[in-house]
Amino acid sequence: MNILFVCLGNICRSPMAAGIMKELYSERAIQGIVDSAGVRDWNEGSGADPRAVSVAGRAGVDIRAHRARQIRPDDFRRFQLIVVVDSLVERDVRGQAPPEVQQKIRRLAETDLEDPYHRDEGFYTHTFARIEEGCLKILEDFHL
Repeated sequence: MNILFVCLGNICRSPMAAGIMKELYSERAIQGIVDSAGVRDWNEGSGADPRAVSVAGRAGVDIRAHRARQIRPDDFRRFQLIVVVDSLVERDVRGQAPPEVQQKIRRLAETDLEDPYHRDEGFYTHTFARIEEGCLKILEDFHL
């Protein structure tokens, strides 16, 4: 299953989510593409936020090679599942998605995953844990 994680600027939540899911795919020998994108182009080409890199690294997830990008129209065709982090991002993604792919869009968690960008590294640790729970739930829900 090809999965795309989407947040606002693609430097915090979605790169951590993609990194976690790539690690889970590797551990479980699951085939598929895992990627991330943002709904805004603010950080196009930038690496993940250093706090995200640090927190992920301590958990054994390497996201140092990540480069931010904005979601593209062909993403709706390439990915079987598009996972959004909060209601704002969901609204933007659903607004861009053709009607026939709306069912591919789902939330990572039942409640919004607050953006850690303006918070300290401790909040990134909290966010990482919530993202990991969401990734494990996806694997469970799709029997992967």
